[in-house]
Amino acid sequence: MSIDEKTELSAHDMMRLAAPPDALDRPADDTDEAAAPFPLPLLRRSGVYVRNPFLPRTPAADETAGDEAAGAILTTFEELRVDVDGLHPTMTVSGTIARLFGGRLTWIARVAWDPARKGYAGSISYRDGVAALQPHTDVFVTVSGGWWPFGAPRIANVVYSGGGSPNSRRQYSYARSAFRTVGIEYDCASDATAVTEYDLRSHPNRPADLPDQVLTIEGAYSRLGIKMSRTGGDNVIPATAAGANATWSDIEMHDAMVTHWSKWADVPQWQVWTLFAGQHDLGQGLGGIMFDDIGTAQRQGCAIFSNSFISQPPAGDPNAAAAVQRMRFWTAMHEIGHSFNLAHSWQKSLGTAWVPLADEPEARSFMNYPFFVNGGSDAFFADFAYRFSDDELLFLRHAPERLVQPGAAPWFDHHAFEQVRQASASTLTLTLRVNRPTARFAALEPVVAEVKFQNTSPVPQVVDRNALTGDGLTVVIKGDRREARCWAPFARYCYQPEPRVLQPGESLYAPVFLWAGSNGFDLAEPGRYSVYAALSTPAGDVLSAPLRLEILPADTREIDRLAPEVLTEEVGRVLAFGGSRGGSTELDRANEVLAGVVERMPSSPLGVHAAAALGSVAAAPGRVLIGVGSEQRFDVVDPDPDAARALLATAYADLPKAADTLGHIRLTQQAVGSAEALAATGASAEGAQIAGELATTLRDRGVRPAVVARVEAVAEQLAR
Repeated sequence: MSIDEKTELSAHDMMRLAAPPDALDRPADDTDEAAAPFPLPLLRRSGVYVRNPFLPRTPAADETAGDEAAGAILTTFEELRVDVDGLHPTMTVSGTIARLFGGRLTWIARVAWDPARKGYAGSISYRDGVAALQPHTDVFVTVSGGWWPFGAPRIANVVYSGGGSPNSRRQYSYARSAFRTVGIEYDCASDATAVTEYDLRSHPNRPADLPDQVLTIEGAYSRLGIKMSRTGGDNVIPATAAGANATWSDIEMHDAMVTHWSKWADVPQWQVWTLFAGQHDLGQGLGGIMFDDIGTAQRQGCAIFSNSFISQPPAGDPNAAAAVQRMRFWTAMHEIGHSFNLAHSWQKSLGTAWVPLADEPEARSFMNYPFFVNGGSDAFFADFAYRFSDDELLFLRHAPERLVQPGAAPWFDHHAFEQVRQASASTLTLTLRVNRPTARFAALEPVVAEVKFQNTSPVPQVVDRNALTGDGLTVVIKGDRREARCWAPFARYCYQPEPRVLQPGESLYAPVFLWAGSNGFDLAEPGRYSVYAALSTPAGDVLSAPLRLEILPADTREIDRLAPEVLTEEVGRVLAFGGSRGGSTELDRANEVLAGVVERMPSSPLGVHAAAALGSVAAAPGRVLIGVGSEQRFDVVDPDPDAARALLATAYADLPKAADTLGHIRLTQQAVGSAEALAATGASAEGAQIAGELATTLRDRGVRPAVVARVEAVAEQLAR
């Protein structure tokens, strides 16, 4: 029989032994166990409780003393982790508060049982994130119910106090017993042996009280509060994948992961991949490695090398086969622990610890080397309970998710955003996209996306026609290995609400110039990014799935030389607004830079943007502010048809290519506007040609027929 989460959670004796010392002498909080229809085991209280913002509140049971505005509740998620009984409790209560547009906070309190008040009390000793989300200093927790369907559902009531703020009482509903959930996939090279379980009593050198059971990797983590499940896969990888020398390099392992792991994605996620391989390039001395630190989503994979020292039993061992199996199992657990950002037991004081930690060189933990303790491996396994140390369990169960989730630490994680998106199922859908085959952008290429707001319900919906261009749209840009930044456009528009009925399947669209904004260039550095969008509507927040895109490095010296001139606020502003007529030293300088780009690299994506912006301005008259002081005035700058024709010919020489970089909406807006402006100067033929070719391009790219028809109408009108 394997040890798994179900076995651990239902084992009466194990829970009684693991409970706090006085647990057997007290009722489980305010649950009346004596009234149950038949004798019941001690109820486990530990687990995760949640406060769902989308459920109605019961004021008497859930009173918040002014620490949350009504509007904030709808976008605030709270998770409470109670860790006071079960297997190896840490006597800790922790919580995570995630407010969509107000930040995120993880807090931790070490607690003790208060027999007088019949609850767990303690002080908050750790905060990570926006401290204002939880200003209190003390917590008191009671847990009741749990004999469902024979009684009330399990709930946790928490009183927050201290810190100079009024007391706040909140109620949380029981969600699950596991503090974290993770998927795992094992793959094995054809010249290796996969070991994913171990018979705890197979070797004579062990604690006398170890249960007579087979412990799996999934069960070992699950019984400690990290529910682990296989996600499939289990591929056998031909040994030739390792290359001609039949050993594995870090790069080759990463290639294998991309090819063979069904859950692989180069983004942070709750998935771990474990490769059982023959031998690393470094030789038999390397038994395992957490190798996925060469990609943008680190700590997603690890490898265990069968043909290494872990397969060599100690001389004279009484059960050599069991010793090898045990060491292989320990190695797998150890390397997977690294995937969760656990350090070696003797290295906790190195670097910047999440909380002050002391080294544990004698710890009987999966994260310690058996041969490092006094007495060596024999002493280690003689009293090893196949667990992590208390400090390690505290980290796994309660540390901020960004520090634990594979691929996430130490960077911002998108869990709060995704949590709100998945929970706020709506009749409206928001999509962030780019109109090109792949979301890869050249160095210095302005990134333009499009946002689509669609009615996905079977009935008409009333929305604001200007919803996508007002303050209700929020975009977050998260670069891999970079802090998340909120996109700050150079201009925000305050529109009067204009009701628009969206029929089922109808959509609103708008371009989003993501490349530059008032906080700089968020998409200028080479690398991969995730971009999220959220729209605030009277019916609630609507969130998009993340858009993954990549900025490529410079491939010519010309790009490197141009970068300091192009990546300035002025150039960013000119391109964001689609051109400028100058009028100031800064804007004039920006136009000069863009003119130089058109001259030196006219066919590049940046050259297309520059030519389109300069050409649209040259084609039409416009006002500029001139003079100083009392002499200031607006003057009209006449169009320059000759310059406009040359610039627009450059910008739209290859309209499909222009559509890739400008996007359908921005291209249509700029090209139609320029065509009409040219016609107004007498160049009707040139204007009609631009509009006609644009209509053909849009039709070929599958743009909505209504849009194509409007552009065709412009072309026909200009050709008359």
